Amino acid sequence: MMNIGSARFLGLSAIVAALTGCGGAAVSSTSGGGSTAAPPDAPRTSTGEAVSAEAQNYWRDGLAAFAQHEGSGWNEDACAAVAERFDDAAEAQGGRFPEALYMSGLTHAKCNDRTKALELYNRALAVNNKFCKARVMIGLDQTSQNQDAAAMQTFARAIADDAQCTEGYVNLAALQRSSGQPALVRDALNNLRRALAIDAQYLPAFNEMALLYIQESDRNPSEAAQRLDLAAVVCRQAQQINRDYGPIYNTWGLIYVKKNNIIEAVRMFERAANLDARNFEAWMNFGTMVIGFRGYEDAKRAFERAVELDPRSYDAHLGLGAALRGLNQFDASVAEYNKAKEVDGTRPEAFFNLALISHNYRGGSEEVLNEAKTQYEAFVAKAGSNTRFAEAVTDVTRRCNLERARRGRRRSTSQCRPGFLQQIEIVASTRAEMAELQRVQQEMQQRMAAQQGAAGASPAPAPEGAPPAPAAPATP
Repeated sequence: MMNIGSARFLGLSAIVAALTGCGGAAVSSTSGGGSTAAPPDAPRTSTGEAVSAEAQNYWRDGLAAFAQHEGSGWNEDACAAVAERFDDAAEAQGGRFPEALYMSGLTHAKCNDRTKALELYNRALAVNNKFCKARVMIGLDQTSQNQDAAAMQTFARAIADDAQCTEGYVNLAALQRSSGQPALVRDALNNLRRALAIDAQYLPAFNEMALLYIQESDRNPSEAAQRLDLAAVVCRQAQQINRDYGPIYNTWGLIYVKKNNIIEAVRMFERAANLDARNFEAWMNFGTMVIGFRGYEDAKRAFERAVELDPRSYDAHLGLGAALRGLNQFDASVAEYNKAKEVDGTRPEAFFNLALISHNYRGGSEEVLNEAKTQYEAFVAKAGSNTRFAEAVTDVTRRCNLERARRGRRRSTSQCRPGFLQQIEIVASTRAEMAELQRVQQEMQQRMAAQQGAAGASPAPAPEGAPPAPAAPATP
């Protein structure tokens, strides 16, 4: 159905931290009292400007509200209210408060308002063009738009502007790792080491390093076991720093998948999801694993959460459709597969799954089977020569010489099994033959009834006293 995934970049929550270092300001949450002027010992923004008491109050309220909704969840009203607090903080500072502008943008991103978020990140950079966090967020947006080359330049610029920009190092390393080029993978490892030299407890760097070792286990099969062991050691180190850091358990689960320890993999994915309910990949991985054990209820719960987190995820809708099909909720399953088609109509998987439901679970009427045939044909066309779908394409298109088999020339355990399209054709042909047979039988019955009606006309009665009619001669 889908491949177990791994996080490619730091999530938003990974770079929401106290704005100290990396171009940030040590902005206090302490009220400055009734005065709006900045006291002599007031904290300063990344540009060196003292933060007024009024701006501090708005900032404090914004951070508290942001933290609250990170735990309870976001909606449009919450995003608007929290962003307004940070906007007020920036306005109270005369618009020269890059940290508040950045947090306002981050809040809008929580409700998928990409345009507004980017506007605010750029406003933060207009105040401080070396503000690490805002530039990193622009780079992350570029990765979400598959603009990897541009994102690489953005992360490199963030590091060049601020040598303490840990987020820049780690996200650049993620891109370098995912390129698969040996030289860039080496650069990725060096960038992760730089991030850890800046902050020895920076957990996203540990997580990305573990992912790098997992990837290297695939690239170097002879050293796979050693690389996976290194990845596990990195996960253990991260756990010792913070046992509640969810992403590391998702990565740990990937290690167990590679080691074919499925039970431990499921446990790790579930823990990652429970520690961070916003961890999309943990929910996806957990759902993908348990559906293999026919744990359809757990899979349904996981994929529903994944769809909630990312309604535009093709794979999340595909997974939820599979779980619902396993629960015999076919109408709901069809709805999810259709949503996947709306997300990406070029991918073949949804067409195949819709065809299976029409073929096997919707009563088998001529109309439904024709619909299944159309869906199978669309699947084959969209799958093309992609080797990932080769087996399924064969299952759909395989054709057997059924006449030869009927004559007994192929009687063995390896007898050809018709593909799905041919199965539908066989059903249609059998129905046509049965209909023709029924028509012929009806005609015969009608002729017989007509003949019996004609023969059944009684002759006129013989006169009284007439001799009886002679008996018919016996048949020799």
